[in-house]
Amino acid sequence: MAKKISGLVIVLLLMAGMSVISTWAFFIDVEASSSNVLTAGTLDLKTDDQDGVSQTLIATNMRRGDIVGPEKITLKNSGSLTSSSIDISFSYIEDDSTPNPIDMSADDTASFITVTILKYDEANILTHIDDHNSNGYIDVYDLATTSNLTGLPGITSGATRDFEIAVQLNENVTGQYQSDGIDITMTFSLKQ
Repeated sequence: MAKKISGLVIVLLLMAGMSVISTWAFFIDVEASSSNVLTAGTLDLKTDDQDGVSQTLIATNMRRGDIVGPEKITLKNSGSLTSSSIDISFSYIEDDSTPNPIDMSADDTASFITVTILKYDEANILTHIDDHNSNGYIDVYDLATTSNLTGLPGITSGATRDFEIAVQLNENVTGQYQSDGIDITMTFSLKQ
């Protein structure tokens, strides 16, 4: 009986050893190829033919109903690779004037700046934005809180696409917002 068990143990050890050796050989198998070429390329986004991927929307001394825009930003891929997509994001910071009798927050101010035009390559992308603050219209607050402006069509190497935006100070804004302001930044990111 002991001979049978020791014989089985030896057979099992041999089988285990062979499987380890064959697995090891499989993982270290090296092949050479002289016809493969690896080339690195670049994505280089320019906005209005300038370096930098951000632009600021400037709107000062707006009154109820005033419209700024449409402002056009030309996006150019100056790199050697075609981008698969582009992402657009928005942010803002408070930039109040003086005197400022009642200090409203940047979020409050952004919710009264209605977005009337939002286009990328002539396509209306305003329809991609949800009314996050549920005030009945798309505003700058909604732009800054959306994640729906990702994966837009990319830009071929050397080509341009236009981005357009227009905003309007809502007719329902109250005097509490006098001298309250925000700086709106648009950031564009090419993806490979």
